Amino acid sequence: MNGMKAKITAVMATAVLAAGLTPSAAFAHGGSSGNSGSSDYASSQRVVYEIFKSTVRYTWLDRAIKDGYERVTDCIELPGVGAMGVHYAKSKLIDDRTDASKPEALVYMPVKYGNYEVYRLVAVEFLSTAKKAPVLGGVTFDSEAADSQAPYKHTLHAWVWKHNPAGLFAQWNPSISCPKGDKH
Repeated sequence: MNGMKAKITAVMATAVLAAGLTPSAAFAHGGSSGNSGSSDYASSQRVVYEIFKSTVRYTWLDRAIKDGYERVTDCIELPGVGAMGVHYAKSKLIDDRTDASKPEALVYMPVKYGNYEVYRLVAVEFLSTAKKAPVLGGVTFDSEAADSQAPYKHTLHAWVWKHNPAGLFAQWNPSISCPKGDKH
């Protein structure tokens, strides 16, 4: 299990650095407003509701940890583009199947409340090992580089717990930033 955690951590860090070389990719899934008459819009709304409903129990980080999610990154930020937050992944969910009710990673932002720091759930991330990029709610996953060492090959963020002006399925959220000392 620790080997998988280390590999996920290393790959996420590599993916962040690679994404820094192409910041425009952060806006690849910016279409969160959608067209209310389209089936893709209706499909994405059903998926968003399913994600929201199934992750409400993880608004408290301790519940996610008790359910097997492990911290795999520090707070990830790309200056000038935005942040992703701190990723907690459940490695046994990383496979070729995609289930809106079982995200492979939960994304939290550290928030200061006086002298205390708490972690607030802001997004989920789906990770897939499928040969072809999956589609969830009408949105196609981003694909890792062909030479990636990731145990997964496709990713999709869903900002269901924090508004993202770049879009509901964008990788980066320009409205958030990592606290000093907690950046990756």
